[in-house]
Amino acid sequence: MHDLVLLTFENEDFIRCISLDDALAKAISHKETEGRIRVEVTPAGGGRMTVLDFDRSSLDWIPVTSTDGNHS
Repeated sequence: MHDLVLLTFENEDFIRCISLDDALAKAISHKETEGRIRVEVTPAGGGRMTVLDFDRSSLDWIPVTSTDGNHS
């Protein structure tokens, strides 16, 4: 079983990816679209989901930070 990697866009479209690297390549190819690009990785065996936002300036993922404990 593999991790569940979902790339989501501001307009609520999403793409299932085979890996975080695959999601990054797809995010880079969509960098001209407006709004947030986010990836959510759910481990295959369960556990805490990782949520990262795409940073267009560095063309890389940055951690989602929130002061209230919720993902924004």
